[in-house]
Amino acid sequence: MGAITRSFAIPLSLVVEVEQAVGVLQPEQASGRVLDDIVELTIHEPPMTADNLGLKTWAASYLLAKQLCSLRRYIPALPSDAAILELGAGTGLVGMAASAVFQRDVLLTDLPEIVPNLEQNARSNESAISYCHGTVSAAILDWTRPDELQAEASNGLPNSFPLIVIADPIYSPEHPQLLVNAIEWHLSKDHTARVVIELPLRDAYVAERQDLRDRLASIGLGVVEQGEEVGYDDWSSGDGEELTEVRCWWSVWGRQ
Repeated sequence: MGAITRSFAIPLSLVVEVEQAVGVLQPEQASGRVLDDIVELTIHEPPMTADNLGLKTWAASYLLAKQLCSLRRYIPALPSDAAILELGAGTGLVGMAASAVFQRDVLLTDLPEIVPNLEQNARSNESAISYCHGTVSAAILDWTRPDELQAEASNGLPNSFPLIVIADPIYSPEHPQLLVNAIEWHLSKDHTARVVIELPLRDAYVAERQDLRDRLASIGLGVVEQGEEVGYDDWSSGDGEELTEVRCWWSVWGRQ
């Protein structure tokens, strides 16, 4: 699958309803901007291989990014100096949307081969996010070594983030345990801390989704609110190519 650059419209206000209409942008159009109550984020997606699934923006990521504005009702007010963490950021769409919606610093994290594109996307949207009073940065984080995050947002300390956002993070039986280990290390111990997750309901990963729920419960997290929605995996230019419908489950978790 080849490289593309496209924009995503993210609502900043509950009065705005954004249809899922994603088109491929030409390079000269590739710059984030803010229009009324919508922030338009431009995402570059390099050629994808089977080893780098994080280089594409999946349906769950766009759905969660659009949902963040409405999900604020389930998330206690964040301290003014709080930073938000995105785990398995991929192209960074969710984390950058979170920065604009919550007007906070957001740290985008992923594996070494993913981070260079994350940094490029952060630079491309810097002005739009700054206009919304947010900032984003990127750092390497391997879930097998969650204590090795080196970023100013955490100062290398555990339990530094009151809000963690995650989209479509499970692609193997090992991922639930690794993900929950990373959450446990980085999520604030405060009772107001929240984790927001969106997962596609793929038939191949039923056991892994249940494993994730069980492991989140084992570290003292419970569902605050949840729901389902439908989106599309779409990397085409819309020239007659059929879209792949994807049903997704979103959930907000808090300390019990």
